[in-house]
Amino acid sequence: MRSVISQLFSISMSVVFALIVWAVATSEQSRAAFFPDALAIEIANRADGLVVYQKTADSVRVKVRAPQASWDQLRPASFRVAADLKSLDTGLHQVPLTVQVTDPRVTVIEVEPAEVGVRLERVKSREFEVHGDVIDAAPLGYINKPPVMSPMTVTVTGPAVLVDQVSEAVADIFLRGAKAPFERESVVVLRDGQGKPVPGVTVAPASVLVKVQIEQRVGYKDVSLKTVLKGNVAPGYWISNIVVSPSTATIVGSAEALAKIPGFVETLPIDVEAATTDVSKRAVLDLPEGVSMLNSDGVTVQVSVTPILGGQTVRRTASLQGLRNGLNATISPDSVEVILSGPVTTLQNLTLNDIQVVLDAAGLAPGTHSIKPRVPTLPTTLRVQSIVPDAIQVVIVDPATLTPTLTITATQRITSTLPITATPTLTSTFVVTATPTLMSTFVITATPTLTSTFVITATPTFTLTLPITPTLAPSPTPNR
Repeated sequence: MRSVISQLFSISMSVVFALIVWAVATSEQSRAAFFPDALAIEIANRADGLVVYQKTADSVRVKVRAPQASWDQLRPASFRVAADLKSLDTGLHQVPLTVQVTDPRVTVIEVEPAEVGVRLERVKSREFEVHGDVIDAAPLGYINKPPVMSPMTVTVTGPAVLVDQVSEAVADIFLRGAKAPFERESVVVLRDGQGKPVPGVTVAPASVLVKVQIEQRVGYKDVSLKTVLKGNVAPGYWISNIVVSPSTATIVGSAEALAKIPGFVETLPIDVEAATTDVSKRAVLDLPEGVSMLNSDGVTVQVSVTPILGGQTVRRTASLQGLRNGLNATISPDSVEVILSGPVTTLQNLTLNDIQVVLDAAGLAPGTHSIKPRVPTLPTTLRVQSIVPDAIQVVIVDPATLTPTLTITATQRITSTLPITATPTLTSTFVVTATPTLMSTFVITATPTLTSTFVITATPTFTLTLPITPTLAPSPTPNR
């Protein structure tokens, strides 16, 4: 018997020890804290015919305990915070909040606030006739008729205390300078007795169709304006646009006088003689006696004067810039065609200095290079369309690294029937240009007959003066 009791005691102690270990392990793995996001309060079980007019809070903070794995998965959608209004009638109520969590491993420890104050009111509906409120005025010379609404009434629904505050339903209307009848949708606004908006209620429909009739007053007439110009702009220019502001005008006069005026009125002539820039002037309308313009601001005419555009091709010699000191260079080709576009008058007056073509050799080492030509400066109204060719070959050499080679070959033939002693003197000066190979031929004639041929090959460029003084022996006398 004693052994059985001992065994039971051992088993009990093992279970208690296991529970302690489990509790410690669980507490070490779980973490208690407030969920970082505020949670919205949901209204549940509201009775028909009632509406929440006021509540003291819209959201709560919830403190929970959960293992780290659950914390990583928690989202606002994991919670449902509800205020149960079951069996509640009109008036003020303090409603406890309940929190449900989709994860069973999460325990709710605290809710702030724990309850929410709710005021319930009876739902009330009421019809109101919609009135049109024209905010701005019709243009001068026009009159607007009272607007017509479709539908003419709307239904307002909400807490009785708010619906009772509504005194009118209004559709605000803006004419915005309209001179003809129009239709447009307008939102219905509910206002109280002081003209202030009433929030917290719904309107059905929320907008209405507004129809507004606009008519012209007797003795007024709208006409378009036609500009009359005098003179011609300067050669090489043309009138690209004419803007009249305003483009139409309202004139006032007797019905008989207005009936004689067509749909337009001309301005008095505006002088544009020899103009090279835009012309802006105040215009005077050519109106018959007894008719005047309603707008006191007058009419402004803007005449745009634009140069006539053309094209031109000019040939220019390219100049090398930025070549390092001590280096020589050759350019091939040394001239280019520059195709220009712009005002004809500017193209016709171009000078040699207006268009220059340069090749940038800055930083280039000896060798063969392909450089794009460019035009650094240009009259402001001109554009370079293209340069032909668009690349120029530049060969850069360093004279210090070249070894000149000179070869002279002389061939002489003398034929004479008499003893001849000739001491000719030949002085020859020639220039060798720095090309890879230069061949020059010199012919020297002496008495009686002396022909000398010299072939000289030299690199690079240098000037050589070579005196040659040959002494020739006569050939034997031929048999007679």
